[in-house]
Amino acid sequence: MVPLMTRLRPAALAVVSLLALSACASTSTAPIALPSKDAAPAEVLGAYLRALKTGDCKAAHALATSTFTFGNGELCGHLSVKSYTPVGDPATPGDQAIFSTNLITEGGDASMPDGLHTWFYTLLRQADGAWRLVGGGSGP
Repeated sequence: MVPLMTRLRPAALAVVSLLALSACASTSTAPIALPSKDAAPAEVLGAYLRALKTGDCKAAHALATSTFTFGNGELCGHLSVKSYTPVGDPATPGDQAIFSTNLITEGGDASMPDGLHTWFYTLLRQADGAWRLVGGGSGP
């Protein structure tokens, strides 16, 4: 007679494998849809934040200019954003929009440890009319 644990081992392995596969499938996401060129700054920032949260750095970078780099607001690929919440209305001087956003981060370093941070994002209207991220950080 085969012991019960030996008979159950293949079934348990199958269940664990299925659970692992379903966990992987549930965390994968489709690429973030980029907003149209005439999208409002809040829509552009919203798409960036969704890309940031899902780790879609290709989409995040498509919504920014070359000045939006790590050390000047860009966080994608440098830590995980678990959640984000826009705070209030943006300041909109001219062709600029400055948004305050609360981020809950994980996997940062001493300069941005895990937890709640208020992060400011600056967007500028480009020559073609599109709004793009140009800078950001912990102060406007």
